[in-house]
Amino acid sequence: MENKNIPEIRFAGFSGEWEQRKLGEITESYSGGTPSVGNKFYYGGNIPFIRSAEINSESTELFITEDGFNNSSAKMVEKGDILYALYGATSGEVGISKIHGAINQAILAIKPKFGDNSYFITQWLKKQKNTIINTYLQGGQGNLSGSIVKDLIISLPNCKDEQVNIGEFFKQLDDTIALYQQELTILRQTKQGFLQKMFPKEGESVPEVRFPGFTGDWEHRKLGENASFLKGQGYSKKDLVENGDAIILYGRLYTSYETRITEVDTYVQRMPDSIVSRGNEVIVPASGETAEDIARASAVDKSGIILGGDLNIIYPDKDIDSVFLALTISNGPPQKELSTKAQGKSVVHLRNPDLKDLELYFPCIDEQRKIGEYFENIDHLITLHQRELEALKETKKAFLQKMFV
Repeated sequence: MENKNIPEIRFAGFSGEWEQRKLGEITESYSGGTPSVGNKFYYGGNIPFIRSAEINSESTELFITEDGFNNSSAKMVEKGDILYALYGATSGEVGISKIHGAINQAILAIKPKFGDNSYFITQWLKKQKNTIINTYLQGGQGNLSGSIVKDLIISLPNCKDEQVNIGEFFKQLDDTIALYQQELTILRQTKQGFLQKMFPKEGESVPEVRFPGFTGDWEHRKLGENASFLKGQGYSKKDLVENGDAIILYGRLYTSYETRITEVDTYVQRMPDSIVSRGNEVIVPASGETAEDIARASAVDKSGIILGGDLNIIYPDKDIDSVFLALTISNGPPQKELSTKAQGKSVVHLRNPDLKDLELYFPCIDEQRKIGEYFENIDHLITLHQRELEALKETKKAFLQKMFV
């Protein structure tokens, strides 16, 4: 087909080619400035001071005074203005202002001059982000500028109604993504809150919150007297094959919100000395960039998985639930204790003897299982929300490619 200036997907009732214009021809734009940080009378006022990391936020950390605004190059923006990040790690990010406030020099405010839809322009800038960064910020160095943004060539429909339809479509998609992100954040915060309340605090032997029917102090035990330990088997690159019969796992795959270990698509040939999961082990990473990276644990619930060399493997006794053990090791005082035991500079390390010396509190096995099941259910909800969120983001990415020229 002839390559015309027409999107692959468009709303019914619209036809014809889109036109190309310089962004500076259809919009006006300006950047702001920063009041002198050495003058205390310029800060702590009532004017929200928007910085580049806050272009999509409903609030700001800093506020400036009228004197600060009048004695600087700061500029005001209104709700609904397009805010484009020019400097630093957020270069190329774009949003619609949610507040009336002042901007600094790292933000370019963009306002349509002829009734073009702000959400349409915003979504086009999001689609073009990688192209803009790769063209003007090779290697991630340097900053964007107002003149660069003004010279960008945008394709847009002549019909303003088509722009509105596209803008509203992506606004609804963004609102849905934001809702899922908020729910995911609440779930993670809920889990963290219950972790603090359902395990004993330092110096205590009972938790703040318990399931009905369970009473009495938790029993104080040394882990080494209630479990056996192994180290995972390391593999060299020559061991890797395309069609191996198991999955090798490394400690850095742990996340802060999942109890279970994460599988990876790295297959290895099973060696005679391979350490293979029997199910219900507890895995603690043996090394990490920080002590907090290794002071986490996950419970393996599948047999036949090869356990990699970056892992400490714990086999708990029958009266210890593996999920509960994983949770208690990676939470509160035990996590702090592991952090102090970790050794190393650029990469810290943890050994099984360090784990054996851990002193932990255990309730009866039934209460352990109740606690483990509760957090597994939360983790399941978190995983579902994470997958749905990622699917929504991929859906949006696909529509950006097909609904813009």
